[in-house]
Amino acid sequence: MSSPQMRRLGGLDTLIVPGLPDRPIIVMFHGFGADAHDLLPLAQALAIPGATWLFPHAPIQVPLGPHMVGRAWFPIDMVELQAAMMAGTHRDMSHQKPPALEQARTMARQMLSEFGASWSSVVLAGFSQGAMLATALALHAEDAPLGLGILSGTVLDAATWQDLAPKRKGLAFFQSHGTQDPLLSVEAAHRLHTLLTNAGLEGELIEFRGAHEIPMVVLEKFSAWARALQPPALLH
Repeated sequence: MSSPQMRRLGGLDTLIVPGLPDRPIIVMFHGFGADAHDLLPLAQALAIPGATWLFPHAPIQVPLGPHMVGRAWFPIDMVELQAAMMAGTHRDMSHQKPPALEQARTMARQMLSEFGASWSSVVLAGFSQGAMLATALALHAEDAPLGLGILSGTVLDAATWQDLAPKRKGLAFFQSHGTQDPLLSVEAAHRLHTLLTNAGLEGELIEFRGAHEIPMVVLEKFSAWARALQPPALLH
């Protein structure tokens, strides 16, 4: 794997693992409280030949504890989250429309524009909150991406997503979720899968016996899925 390079694109500090021309550009958005380095090992673990990887840092700094700071794409109510976990329930985020998410989408679009990426060569993917951003960006973007990877994500702004999704008919997506996820329910993952497939997007939901994580079985299946995606330039 090539050594990662840091560039500021669209206002986002972005780790770039260079690949080959005419191969997919895989954008991986990290989850709440993490940063770009958290998912950087996926570039080597997934071993997708020739792919270029972009790992952007989220723009918002969030406190995680004494002298600990992470990053987020949009703020979340930690008190509400902890209360739901203690009660053994999950938050319903399907009606939420975080204002910061729109700003994150704008910055991500600018990041791709400044990098010179064509939508038809871009795979948008992410984990947890990053998966929510990837999904929102794929649905709102002016053109369809090459693929969409949703690792332990959920539904946000369901009414808008349902209206936008038919424009992405035929888009290939990969979705995974743990059946014992204490943060985002697998039931909400099923609702997201139904929303996408009913609109004509093409993908399956990989369930695994686990929590809020990316296990080896998901890495293997995601790698196989991404390897099968071919940018238009390679189809001629």
